[in-house]
Amino acid sequence: MEIPQTVISQGNKPPTIQKETTNQKRRREDATAVATTVVQGMVWLHPSYTPLEALAAMNNGTLLSPPTIPEMDMEGYKSSRAVRDFPIDWTVLTENILDPDHGMFAHSSSGAAKGFDWYSADGSDNVMTIDEEFSSNGGYRIISSVNAVEKLIEYNRDVRSSGKKEGTKQLSKQKQHPPKLATSTYTAPSLISLGRRENSTSPSNFVTAFWVCPVGAGRSRFMSAAVGKTPFSIPRWMVHINLNNFLDQDTFLLLGQHRQVLKREAEGYLQMRDEETTDSNDVRKSTYVYRSPSEKLPVRLGQFFDATLARVPNRREGVMAWYNKNVYNQKLLEPWPQREQVLDRYEQHTKVCPDSSDVVRRCDKVIKRSKVIGFSLLFMRMMSASSGALSMPTSRIPIISGIQQGVFRFATALLQQNKLFYTTLGLAYLLHNVASRIKKEFFFKFNDELHQKDIKYIAKNWKDL
Repeated sequence: MEIPQTVISQGNKPPTIQKETTNQKRRREDATAVATTVVQGMVWLHPSYTPLEALAAMNNGTLLSPPTIPEMDMEGYKSSRAVRDFPIDWTVLTENILDPDHGMFAHSSSGAAKGFDWYSADGSDNVMTIDEEFSSNGGYRIISSVNAVEKLIEYNRDVRSSGKKEGTKQLSKQKQHPPKLATSTYTAPSLISLGRRENSTSPSNFVTAFWVCPVGAGRSRFMSAAVGKTPFSIPRWMVHINLNNFLDQDTFLLLGQHRQVLKREAEGYLQMRDEETTDSNDVRKSTYVYRSPSEKLPVRLGQFFDATLARVPNRREGVMAWYNKNVYNQKLLEPWPQREQVLDRYEQHTKVCPDSSDVVRRCDKVIKRSKVIGFSLLFMRMMSASSGALSMPTSRIPIISGIQQGVFRFATALLQQNKLFYTTLGLAYLLHNVASRIKKEFFFKFNDELHQKDIKYIAKNWKDL
């Protein structure tokens, strides 16, 4: 791509646009034009097309559209989006999201523990179905469906503690009203959607969507959208606080998995080089151990990654560069990055999210002004107590004089009436405290002390922990 105003000349020849050769040095202003399209508010790249080629393909109907979330285009649905950068490889993040069992062990919230399960309340088998297909846009897709019934919390807690199977009322209720299908869909390479549906093709009242995009070996940009049929939209910054609290619970745990997986993947590439093969790199097949009946989906996803990652552009080079930096003598270098670095919300989220950055700026203003009001009130109260009275300010300009007199009367009443004074002072303190607490949510928060408290909540889900 050339800048139109730039004149390119060669010797004494007239200005012409010279075709760049492989040996020709690129200038700083040179760039490669890539075709893009906007779908559901997201910008997608078509790196295999030039803009003109993409237009021609679009006109003749051969340009494949990016994968979409159908509910986002339906009437009555509203969505709230979020973004966060992670020092975690995109493959590990994708596997974590699609692991149906990890919520009961890695997240402390009761909502995460009461999600979908592959067993009913009485322990009978609830079969998961897996479908693999190529979507309308030509991408590989895995769809898992299972009856959305309660997890084993009640069964585990009640049976192990008393030997009695409770929850029969809940089970009979489920039989009277057939449960919805808990559906997880992965569309290669980066789109995930989770939702409960009446059947495999019906819309869901609430869908959680994720776009997990690689931005380098061991680094990802995590984008998500909560799509629901709701009468109003929740402010995005409130959604971001809740999501960041949730993501912090298992991100540091994923760091350990991510380091081991990338190490194994690099060692696989070294073996492929020595054996001069270009076949699949069976990292997950040789590393992971699958035992839970609900791991049918992670197994298929692992098979897909093993078969395709070696062919991803720049993947092998990026992983080997990571390996050379983080591994010495076939051992991972220590220490690990600290929690403050891995869970730095400000660098990973706040700086790249306009909504959250704006909330932080607004909180700073509230904090500053509440301090000014509070200290001013205390200063005026002390001055009034020491002098006995306040002198009224005067001005030669009538309008300013009127404003000054109004402010003076209010200040005098405020200082003379204890109830009004302490109410105003308390309100300033409350605003300062609330703004400070909200602001802290957009910076590093999940320290080791909070992590230890979280673990105690997770243990309550299991009787023998």
